[in-house]
Amino acid sequence: MVRVNKKGRKYVSLGISCPANLWDFEKNMPKRTHPNKKFIQELIKHKKLAYDNKLLKDPQIGTSAEKIIEEVENERVYKQFFPFLDELIDRLVQSGSGNADVYKETRRKLKNFKPNSMLLLTDIDQRFLNKYEAYLRGLEMKETSISIYFRTLRAVINSAIKEKLLKEDDYPFKEFKVSKFNTTTQKRAITKEEMKKVEALPIPPESPFYIPKQYFLFSYYGQGMNFRDMALLKWKNVIDDRVFYKRTKTRKFLQFKLLPPAQAIIDFYRPQTPYDGEDYVFPILDKHVHITPTQIKDRSKKVRRQVNKAVKELAKMAGISGNITTYVARHTYATVLKRSGIDTSVISEAMGHANSDTTKIYLKSFANEVIDKANEHLL
Repeated sequence: MVRVNKKGRKYVSLGISCPANLWDFEKNMPKRTHPNKKFIQELIKHKKLAYDNKLLKDPQIGTSAEKIIEEVENERVYKQFFPFLDELIDRLVQSGSGNADVYKETRRKLKNFKPNSMLLLTDIDQRFLNKYEAYLRGLEMKETSISIYFRTLRAVINSAIKEKLLKEDDYPFKEFKVSKFNTTTQKRAITKEEMKKVEALPIPPESPFYIPKQYFLFSYYGQGMNFRDMALLKWKNVIDDRVFYKRTKTRKFLQFKLLPPAQAIIDFYRPQTPYDGEDYVFPILDKHVHITPTQIKDRSKKVRRQVNKAVKELAKMAGISGNITTYVARHTYATVLKRSGIDTSVISEAMGHANSDTTKIYLKSFANEVIDKANEHLL
């Protein structure tokens, strides 16, 4: 807290806390052993500097502590960019969001662009964006990569506005359109018939290809569930013949009815897994070993790479060419439904999309039976 004294005493929260054993009460600073010492020191320095500068510029700023706080907290120029971005990254890491890595990489690129700059949120204007675009293009980046960096930066600015660290008038993306970047990529999906070929492969349970085949099929029949969400699926998420879960990427709650092929896969693992609500359905994670978000993420990535390698071999066995991965099952789910005449907005809701233009314009809350009926087109 920052204490302000003038005709009374008021406190301003910095929005963070520190365990007593990591705080130096004499110096009013975190101890050297604090893992986030540098960040907290910068935050305290930034806040004190904001008040000192405001009082030096205008000694008559306020008649009371409350008035001083009101004046300073409404002063936008002292809101630093990187401390705020670090806070967002920390929130994503703590929540286990898959977007944390994207934010970290965005921070690294911006630090390379402005290595010695005390960047302020208000510094992110159209001129800055134009220069940053030129910098990224100078690195000979692909349009898709540039688009990701700018979309992430835009999300940071939107968060700052939402938290009232910036005003809407400061929004720099009114004229600078991220949509201008050509993000067209070759999306890979196989046909319903090809998926049936993979399903028909006579792979015995003792084969190293058996489990990868099950993961691939469960993603397809499980409403396009991606691999990380499958890894995090717990028995408490399976209730009767339905699955209830929250998408790691968008934090959106989803549910779907288990179609017979997906139910068969669930039934296969039920006797093999120590049945407890907190136990994972699939043998990807161990709740006693993979505890932290980083451990969970690293383990999921490692197993996904192994599964993708096996899925490529399964595709060859089925006579399917191309780079086939677990993501292909998710994309095939959407493509098969679309080819069956299912409305795009229904598919968007079923897959838990958060940012598609179609979702924004047309998406409404569809009844579960509508999606359940749509899923039957997979069979």
